[in-house]
Amino acid sequence: MAREAEEYEMEQEMEIEALEAILMDDLQELTADEREELRLDDAGIVGKCYRVKVEADEDAEENTFPPVLGLVFAHTEKYPDEPPFVHLESLSSLTVGDLEALTVLLKDKTEECLGMSMVYELCTEAKDWMQNKMGMNDVIEDEGAAKRRRELEEEEKRARERAAGTPVTPETFAAWKADFDREMEEKLGKKVDVNEGKLTGRKFFETRDVQEVEESSDEEEDVLDTFP
Repeated sequence: MAREAEEYEMEQEMEIEALEAILMDDLQELTADEREELRLDDAGIVGKCYRVKVEADEDAEENTFPPVLGLVFAHTEKYPDEPPFVHLESLSSLTVGDLEALTVLLKDKTEECLGMSMVYELCTEAKDWMQNKMGMNDVIEDEGAAKRRRELEEEEKRARERAAGTPVTPETFAAWKADFDREMEEKLGKKVDVNEGKLTGRKFFETRDVQEVEESSDEEEDVLDTFP
């Protein structure tokens, strides 16, 4: 049995009163300028139009930006037996893609709720969706934070190693000595022997005597060469 126009009006008024009691300041009637901006008259909306502020996290800390939706609605002539007029706006941190997804979601919810007052149900559905979106974003941010933490720990480890240098152990010293000897051998063309060419005391004096005799002979030859 079809309802009378008065029945629709009464049910619509009762819903607004209930929403005002529940939502309080989060429910606002649109001004004339806002109606004109949304071109509601062109859409055939002649009655009152309202905006509900739907927050994903009402207790969010300052300097955070949780999503906030503006759900604009107006009762149509035969609401709730026909869908209400609904327009979605991003008041904070909602993309065009988010609004499109919410529009599809709320359209399906509207079909489920035909025949009964549904605006509060639509607000609840939108809030749940935004809360789930925040949860997924937190997971992504947590993964990114973990990656940055691992990179920072690796960089700090490398910095400590550079500051401390390589510790000297018998093994590292032996490796360094082998490299050093090999480099010296390549430069000199032979293996360096620290004892090679070292003279005993006796050999030193014998060698010195021979050198003195040779020097004396050289001096005599020089003298003979000087005189005719």
